[in-house]
Amino acid sequence: MIFIPEREAPLTALTFAQSLWRGLPRAYAILFFSSNVRFGWWLLSVGLIQPVLGLCGLFGVVSSAALAWCLGFDRVLLRTGFSLFNPMLTCLTVGWLHHCHHFEWPVLALLLATAAAAGFFLSAGMNAWSGIHFGISAHSLPAVLGAYLLYLVSHALYGPAIPPPQEASVWMDMPFLPPLWQGLFQAFGSMAFQARALPGLLVFIGLACTSPLATLVGTAAYATGLAVLVQLGVAAESAGLLVGGYNFVLCGIALGTAYYIASGATILLALFGTVICAISGVALSAALQYFSMPPSALPYNLVLLALLYPLRQRFSAGALVPSPAPGAMPEEAARIVLVQARRFPDLHKPALALPFDGPRLVTQGFTGPLTHRGRWQHALDFEMEERGSRHSGSGDSLVDYHIFDTPVLAPVPGYVVHIADDVPDNFPGQNNPDRNWGNCIILYADAGYYVMAAHLKAGSVTVRAGQRVAAGEELARCGNSGRSPVPHLHLQIQGNGYYGASTLPFCLKNYIETGTDSGPVFQTSGVPLAGFTIRPAPRHAALAEMLGGLLPGEYRYRVTDHRDRSREETVILDFDEWGRYRFRSRRYGAQVTAFINDGVFYMGDYTGPGQSVLALIAAGMARIPCIDVPEVTWIDRVSSAPFRSPSLAWGLDLIEPFFGPFLMSLRYRMEAEHGGGVAIHSTLIGPSDGSTPAAITCGLQSRRGVVRVEARFHNDHTLKAVQTDFK
Repeated sequence: MIFIPEREAPLTALTFAQSLWRGLPRAYAILFFSSNVRFGWWLLSVGLIQPVLGLCGLFGVVSSAALAWCLGFDRVLLRTGFSLFNPMLTCLTVGWLHHCHHFEWPVLALLLATAAAAGFFLSAGMNAWSGIHFGISAHSLPAVLGAYLLYLVSHALYGPAIPPPQEASVWMDMPFLPPLWQGLFQAFGSMAFQARALPGLLVFIGLACTSPLATLVGTAAYATGLAVLVQLGVAAESAGLLVGGYNFVLCGIALGTAYYIASGATILLALFGTVICAISGVALSAALQYFSMPPSALPYNLVLLALLYPLRQRFSAGALVPSPAPGAMPEEAARIVLVQARRFPDLHKPALALPFDGPRLVTQGFTGPLTHRGRWQHALDFEMEERGSRHSGSGDSLVDYHIFDTPVLAPVPGYVVHIADDVPDNFPGQNNPDRNWGNCIILYADAGYYVMAAHLKAGSVTVRAGQRVAAGEELARCGNSGRSPVPHLHLQIQGNGYYGASTLPFCLKNYIETGTDSGPVFQTSGVPLAGFTIRPAPRHAALAEMLGGLLPGEYRYRVTDHRDRSREETVILDFDEWGRYRFRSRRYGAQVTAFINDGVFYMGDYTGPGQSVLALIAAGMARIPCIDVPEVTWIDRVSSAPFRSPSLAWGLDLIEPFFGPFLMSLRYRMEAEHGGGVAIHSTLIGPSDGSTPAAITCGLQSRRGVVRVEARFHNDHTLKAVQTDFK
């Protein structure tokens, strides 16, 4: 199975009982690649439908947890259930063999103790080995090997394991269902060693309530595997029992939703893996029948290991994007990736700081009509405009142009690779096609790409080849050399350090953009269009200190709605393993991370209900640039999932991974408040239903963080949260 990290704060001081209480339900939920505690307790309850069998699995969890605790194994693996589910499955095998052979109690106790210990050590050893050599876990392969050893022991002592006939039951077997649905529910029930229709239906319902997407993909995989077996000539009535239909379900969930973000490509991968699983299951059934052993979960384990390891050798994610949140619901993991792709479309592009210190007009952008074509399409040209004109006087002299002789700054830290500084500047209206780039500088950025600034003023270069420069350091002055009829600055990123190299896509970062009919807008990243004016954003030192100096502790809020109903909510602030802020709501279990990068404060991926004050903070403070421009606005997009009505959430969760996320676009502005505080106002752009906030205001104070949150909804409801205590 996939390792599911803890999402809580470090819990090193927990007792054995507390750790076991956390790990017990997760050991069951992890069978379906989930960390949902409620689902784990539900599976445990279903497993106790046959009390002896269920207690055998419970014994495996408790005894292996005690063994891990006493021997000093990693207690995180205990609390997450990762080191407990294989011993549980091994002890469930003992319970199933007891159902077949009716062991005497001393024999049953001996086998259970041995199975729990063997399952634990096999799991620890095989997971470590497969992690070192393959970079993946051993899944349930340790339990399968332990089960085969138990099969052989019981065969040697008692003969073949043949379960006694069970009395037909309308409720347990549900014969009124179509055979396909009966087989499907039996496959789901077999995951808890309850291979009857009613327990399987309960497992199916529990998974559907937890993750409808995983349920859908698992069902499709089961139908695919069954169709393959029927095509091979296996009777439909016995097809699922021959191989074990749960192999198909597990293949579908693992490949379609657990390891990779759910998409059309992962569905195809899941169905392809199921086809292989069905064919290999038939072969393994034929080989193992000589030992009177079923294939168990061996087909699923072998197929999964055979597919995951080659896929780990890829150089890029391609259509199969790894899950960023192991153990999270597939819907949530897909939403994280899709929302980030929309919020940060330039995340994987090289980003350059502005190479100048004042406003500049973009006169030619990417794929421009003049020279930015073909191999050189990714480039920007800048000029300077004052009072609607790019030059003073008649424009017959170079000094008439506002941009001429202005500083050109390094847009990245790096090393100077090439310099040209001897090309004369052209008179306005003339060109020098023999020296196309004119005077120019090529930098090799620390991030591994080459940056060129061209058409510089003759004799103005202030750096030398091989010199290291910092971002913002002056390189030269703007001129009119090369193929340049008027003074301007040409900027591009290219594939190597030679003149004339092909350009590569890039973006600019942290600038203020003014269009022809809009006010100033802050852009974290982007490629400005021709006709737009851009300028650097001056840094707001006090705001940067305020957001960078949030104190860990417990923040208590009194939340009041439009009906004057009040409640208390405590938000815990600490740091995660990457040093990011982590906000957690004690009341709702909600969580969101935040961090500052390059002078911008970002809220990360929020998980939890819309009732939490954290949902409003995550939306109202999604992105805050630490800049000192009162009139500037900016736009960000956040997921609408926390605020969806329950009647729509289930369906939207199913279609989001395939048709894109449903987002709220918010326009933000900043306002100074008395006492050195800052208010961040956000307003929804476009239509909304009544449950979505139309406007959010977050008030910030130094050393106290978010002191108030106010929200107004489209249905005229309001919500206000005021910080009442901090400790």
